[in-house]
Amino acid sequence: MNLHAMSRQTLIHTGIAAFALCLLTAFSAPAHAAAKQPPRAESNKGDYWLGKEIYEEICFSCHGIKGNGQGPSFRSSRPRPQVFTSSYMKRMTDDYIFMIVKFGKMNVLLDKTKGFKLKGATPTAMPAFGEVLEDEQIRKLLKWEHGITTGKKIKDEESAEIFKDACSQCHGLAGRGDGERPRGDQPLGKPFVSEIQPPPMNYTLKEQMARFDDEFLFTLIKYGRLEATTVKKFDFMKAYGHILNDKEIWGVVRFVREAFVNGKSRKKK
Repeated sequence: MNLHAMSRQTLIHTGIAAFALCLLTAFSAPAHAAAKQPPRAESNKGDYWLGKEIYEEICFSCHGIKGNGQGPSFRSSRPRPQVFTSSYMKRMTDDYIFMIVKFGKMNVLLDKTKGFKLKGATPTAMPAFGEVLEDEQIRKLLKWEHGITTGKKIKDEESAEIFKDACSQCHGLAGRGDGERPRGDQPLGKPFVSEIQPPPMNYTLKEQMARFDDEFLFTLIKYGRLEATTVKKFDFMKAYGHILNDKEIWGVVRFVREAFVNGKSRKKK
């Protein structure tokens, strides 16, 4: 590598580190006096059987009758629908799921929720990195991240350094979604409720990563989640608050939590 290239690479890494520090400062949750998980919120208010009925009428077409994200219309959206049976869901609060169903994902991330506030966590959109990373660096980073998913890590020191500087605060050093921002002062070693919602992606979960094609992931890193959706027109969970009342939504939340996330579906007597 020549001197010019080395200087340029140093500037890029310096820029990434500075940018990551700014993001960490701007989006950090308030300091906690003691370790405390965000609440699972209001799922106990929901009626399981009402939620099951609504899920099987409305939600299954995208998320699948078994909650595996592969309903009859799942191929028509990019990214693919959420996989409720994944362990990723254990880091998601019921309050966040409720608000997503009621207001839609973009409105929650943009704080357009008619005065409703997320309890115990901070709504957080994936930021843009297009100002500090070149397109080719993003493509190389994606290949390196795919190595986490497949278990066949690619040796690429530049991408490893970029990931450490810009991504690990949320996604964790090993790409498991357990960085400092979502974890806060909660200990490692067990599923924790993320202090930012939606929880950062765990790259080791193949069923989750299968939802995203490379074009979406490239756009996500370059432009951030908000612009990837509002400008580049990738899909997101729409609002159902005009169709379902709060009682019905809580029923759906409870059904999803019990039947799919916890894997304890009920049988009618």
